[in-house]
Amino acid sequence: MTHEELLQVIDQAATDKVAELDLSDSKITTLPSEIGQLTELRRLDLSNNRLITLPSEIGQLSNLTHLYLYRNRITSLPFEIKQLTQLEELDLRGNLLPIPPEILGGESLTEAQIELYAWLVDYIREYQHAPSIRQMMRAMDLKSPAPIQSRLEHLRAKGFIDWSEGRARTIRLSRLDYEVRKKIPEAAAILDYYFQIQHDQNLFLLQPLNEAKLLLVGQGGVGKTSLVKRLIEGNYNPNERKTEGINIQPWLIQVSNQFIRLNIWDFGGQEIMHHTHQFFLTKRSLYLLVLDARIDERQNELEYWLQIIQSFGSDSPIIIVGNKVDEQPLDIDKRGLAEKYENVKAIVEISCATGRGLGELRSIITTQITMLKHIQDPLPQSWFLLKKHMENLDRDYILYSEYEEICRSQDITDHVSQRTLVELLHRLGIVLNFGDDPRLEDTHVLNPEWVTNGVYKILNDNRLMTEFCGILDCSQLNRILDSSRYPRAKQLFIIDMMQRFELCFSLEDGTSNRWLIPDLLPKQEPYTGKWDDVLEFQYHYTVLPSSIISRFIVRMHYYADHQTWWRSGIVLGYRSNRALVKSDREARKISIFINGPSSTRRELLAIIRSQFDTIHYSIKGILAEEKVPLPNRPDIVVDYNHLLTLEELGEETFIPSGLRERTSVRQLLDGIESEEDRRSRYKNSRYALENPQGNISIIINNNNTQENPMSTVNQNHYGKGDNIAGNKTLNQFNNSPNLAQAARDIKELLDQLSKDYPSDTVAGQAMIGAKAIEQIEKNPTLRQRVVNALKEAGSTALEEAVDHPAVKIVVAGTKGFIDA
Repeated sequence: MTHEELLQVIDQAATDKVAELDLSDSKITTLPSEIGQLTELRRLDLSNNRLITLPSEIGQLSNLTHLYLYRNRITSLPFEIKQLTQLEELDLRGNLLPIPPEILGGESLTEAQIELYAWLVDYIREYQHAPSIRQMMRAMDLKSPAPIQSRLEHLRAKGFIDWSEGRARTIRLSRLDYEVRKKIPEAAAILDYYFQIQHDQNLFLLQPLNEAKLLLVGQGGVGKTSLVKRLIEGNYNPNERKTEGINIQPWLIQVSNQFIRLNIWDFGGQEIMHHTHQFFLTKRSLYLLVLDARIDERQNELEYWLQIIQSFGSDSPIIIVGNKVDEQPLDIDKRGLAEKYENVKAIVEISCATGRGLGELRSIITTQITMLKHIQDPLPQSWFLLKKHMENLDRDYILYSEYEEICRSQDITDHVSQRTLVELLHRLGIVLNFGDDPRLEDTHVLNPEWVTNGVYKILNDNRLMTEFCGILDCSQLNRILDSSRYPRAKQLFIIDMMQRFELCFSLEDGTSNRWLIPDLLPKQEPYTGKWDDVLEFQYHYTVLPSSIISRFIVRMHYYADHQTWWRSGIVLGYRSNRALVKSDREARKISIFINGPSSTRRELLAIIRSQFDTIHYSIKGILAEEKVPLPNRPDIVVDYNHLLTLEELGEETFIPSGLRERTSVRQLLDGIESEEDRRSRYKNSRYALENPQGNISIIINNNNTQENPMSTVNQNHYGKGDNIAGNKTLNQFNNSPNLAQAARDIKELLDQLSKDYPSDTVAGQAMIGAKAIEQIEKNPTLRQRVVNALKEAGSTALEEAVDHPAVKIVVAGTKGFIDA
């Protein structure tokens, strides 16, 4: 678009008093000052142009709520942009501003991932369907499908795309999930950070961060602690004791004429500790995955660790370190690993005993650290002063309100800056802060080593496992924890943290201050009865973290049948049904068996699946495939999504692999989920597929997101189809008086039960949900109203209509009333 053409467009837009203007992909190099005439404008899309800055007249767009500047060349912003007080969403990704990705919102992508994603967007827009893997290989000029699959997994893990398992042709561009969007910083966070930078630049008070987190992970006994001592001190102790928690220490490395500080986190490798790693494995860090060269890949759990790092560390670089090569060479598929995992940057063979390979490893660490995108981020001097103040505090933890007061003493008064800074300190490993948990959002943990070692001392206590079968009594805390370091109040704080991590739950058996730790339960599965003629359902995993089943036990313990639980499973009781849920880590699957009345089996399965859905969602990148065993041949399983596809295509029967006769598609599906629920799922998936351009851009949302959680943004033409899902729910309210009344009744019931049980814990939510279902079942009027609402509007609409964390449990449970 020429300058003259652009002026004509602006002039016409001013005459028409337009509310939206799409100037994306127009090769604009300069935005004219006449843009200030568009005072009625609410959405302005300038994405994918060549802008270097914006005119000061941008500040005259007083009604502007959405400004999209994605992929330009902007190096500075005019101060007048702060006059846009109505601004809700601001997309500045892909520019040259000194703002790190966590401020801009969303995840950063590698160049290869960006290239594939951009090609996918163009292809799906043009052909209205997804390409094949082979087409993607040709477009990216690749001879192997492995890099494509790796890039697709990264794009999926970060919410850019989604697909039905095993079918590349089902790839679709994802809508930004509400739970993700509501955590993205508000637009003010970007402007606040940017102008703080500009202010300090004028005062010559900027300096590069020059700090990062280095994490050593791997199985127990592979030599992680020995490696740390070799790197830092040059020492080696052949009798080094195993790390029972986490050792944290700084390491200064010199790069050119400056020093970079690495905060080394040396994790103990015992399986009991794997459950907590997800809380400490951070993004934008460097990982050393240490292997024992004397054992094979399976014993080293190589794939497990690579996928865990990829899940929680995102694109963080990984160096695979094969230790003890003085005894045996490292024997792994180096080329295959490099192709499958793009973030594996090097594979180094060393010996801590002889010192072999350590020089090469130091050199590679230095190279990878300097390549971390945030390492040279310019930060205000005031942030460094506060960071130093926090490091020097001689306290194990402080309240978040105290942290805010310390910020104010350093002239960091803005709430957004305070939150951004504490997230940075958390990522660097200087402090721990879990602001996303309502029970701990007011607590700011200062000393990571203090809290992690407190947790690990409890988890590693042998008597808890052997004598007490995982039951922790308050009286045992003084024996386990040093009372001088962990007085009673701090002991209970550690327990509170463990409950937040879903490591334990309170036993409400009439005895106060007793907790059960599933990871310390006996391994032996007790006799649970016969499980003939049951409904079966399975989850299959590429990697199965032990934390999944233990977290499920914590979440569902209120439903436990006579406290029948062991380390890898639990028996649940609900109404007249019983469910056996158990994990097989070797087979990498979780099996569910439900007996009792056939009419209510789906009800209990829906509750179980909703909890696993929540757990899977919290572990980014986890691949859990839903499988349905055939009733008469449980050794043969069928992919659940494949059954849904067959139904969508109108196929009534099919021949499962391993059988010679046909099986009914609907009969298998009806045993798992009602047709109404399947239709609802199908409609949602079709909406995402048919409106791909409305679901692309990761953007910055303000606090209004919570008030309007269903709003979406259209990257191709912003505002086209805006709030479709929200309007759909509103229309369902208008067309279904039962939905409106049922929602009010359920909300009132849940609020009342919340006075007796904590609604801010998963265990409390489970109890509230169970009690609510019981009361709805006993009230014929309310029961019928809920059934009518589900039939008229569907389960999704009812869930969205009730603002309470336990509503999904209630809806899952009451769906069984339809068939009763």
